[in-house]
Amino acid sequence: MFAKYLELKAQYAASPAFYMEVSDYFAEEGLQSESMRILSNLAELELENSDILRALGNKLTERGLYALAVPVFEKLVALRPEIPQFYRDLGMAYFYAGNAQQAVDTLYSVTYKHWDSRFDEVQQIALNDMNAIIASAKKGEVDTSGIDKKLIQNFDLDMRIVLTWNTDNCDVDLWVTDTDGEKCYYGNKLTANGGRMSRDFTQGYGPEEFCIKVSPGGSFKIEANYFGNHQQKLLQPVTVQAEVYTN
Repeated sequence: MFAKYLELKAQYAASPAFYMEVSDYFAEEGLQSESMRILSNLAELELENSDILRALGNKLTERGLYALAVPVFEKLVALRPEIPQFYRDLGMAYFYAGNAQQAVDTLYSVTYKHWDSRFDEVQQIALNDMNAIIASAKKGEVDTSGIDKKLIQNFDLDMRIVLTWNTDNCDVDLWVTDTDGEKCYYGNKLTANGGRMSRDFTQGYGPEEFCIKVSPGGSFKIEANYFGNHQQKLLQPVTVQAEVYTN
């Protein structure tokens, strides 16, 4: 299998999607070491390309390799400090890697830094993450003395879905259809069952968030609708990630 990968690599060496898909295939076959070796090629393609780096960081998070994801997102924040979504990525990676304090501090920074108007309301989603971490932390694990007390309030939810993507100036929409067949999306932000959709991010990265406090039960369908891309040249496929939290 690895010999075949090397053969194909000669043809697809410049394609980020190739490394991700082949890495996933090796992982599914139980070849974790080879899978990581293939995935590591992403970091070598274009070290300053934020789209590729975010795809790599998300893939490492998906695999549970949080300690490896942290430096990727730290580099993203250093490369593009004007993008609030990268701070959220880094904050969540800190949390998954076992550092709740750094996670809370990083997520809180999203709320008070000045961002471009195209990112309005990203603060609400970062606050949801921050408050969930504070609520789950052990006593004394997180110091919240520097946080505005009005912003510390955890919201219990039956389900929360957060959709992100790795490409700037790109519009992907989160659609969630409940057990009664009602679709919650940018054109129907509040459902009869109490589902709520966050702001529609049309120019890159997301996140878009669906929340429901009391679920009616049954099956929910999660869809990512690729609406369009505003980049002059798209160098690689758009990578989409959905985080699903229950209870």
